[in-house]
Amino acid sequence: MAVETFDTDEELTAKLETVLQTWPLYRVLVYTGAFAVNTVPKYLSLHCNKCAKETYWETEIYSSTDNKQGFTTKQYACRNCGRSHVTYYFYWGQAAKSASFFKVGQWPELEETVSDTLVNAMTPEDLKLYKNALRLRNFNLGIASMAYMRRVVENRMNDMLDVLHEAARVHNAPPEVLAKHEEIKKDKRFGVKVDYAGDLLPPNLRPAGHPNPIAVLHELTSEGLHAKSDAECVDIFDECRQTFEYVFGKMRIEAEEALAFVKGIAKLAEKRAKAAEPKLAGKAAEKPSQ
Repeated sequence: MAVETFDTDEELTAKLETVLQTWPLYRVLVYTGAFAVNTVPKYLSLHCNKCAKETYWETEIYSSTDNKQGFTTKQYACRNCGRSHVTYYFYWGQAAKSASFFKVGQWPELEETVSDTLVNAMTPEDLKLYKNALRLRNFNLGIASMAYMRRVVENRMNDMLDVLHEAARVHNAPPEVLAKHEEIKKDKRFGVKVDYAGDLLPPNLRPAGHPNPIAVLHELTSEGLHAKSDAECVDIFDECRQTFEYVFGKMRIEAEEALAFVKGIAKLAEKRAKAAEPKLAGKAAEKPSQ
């Protein structure tokens, strides 16, 4: 198990925020340094169902508070509405050369939250698989969550290529890249489609010197699954989820809006052309013969 090193108290506090906010249950943070820190962060940033948005949450911290004494609990309340609460059950202890922190429970539990946009874009069967992937991820079963994620991505890959193809067309991608679209969609090889998706990605989403965000989907291959731990697969899952939800969610909407705009302009131009026809015909009739 990897051991992280923190040079300052602030670094450890920031890491604990991440663990409480997003890490699955039973995933262990083992660290050295900043051993003087013995209280959980006073503030977290979480989604509040009552406020229907991301808000700051707060817990009580007293001068005598010591959360670093084995198994304990801590409750946070939404600072915006004061009506939403979340309680964490965790272990925090220190050995001779390192300390460990991990969640053993959380209520309300980490949700399998899926945006309305994504829900509307997926079949009921794929949505069920996707929620299973999220649930497994939240219990630190990263390898299993990756298997479910790959199944969903494979099922929706051609739809993702359609979205990316439209975005590439709008951004004037090379004709030879656009021309391969239907051929690639018929290919049965997952890796080939992922590579092509990377070629279609607009330049503004893959700036020079930065890795292609689509490339992370290669980690969904079986070779990657067989070589990674559950914790490593959780990290990969989160990266794949971000890419998948962006392309199949936000980018899909942008592509549809761009297409609707182009069609709207075309209809408007056609309407104006038809409206101008009688006027042109009238002018032609008024023109004196030679």
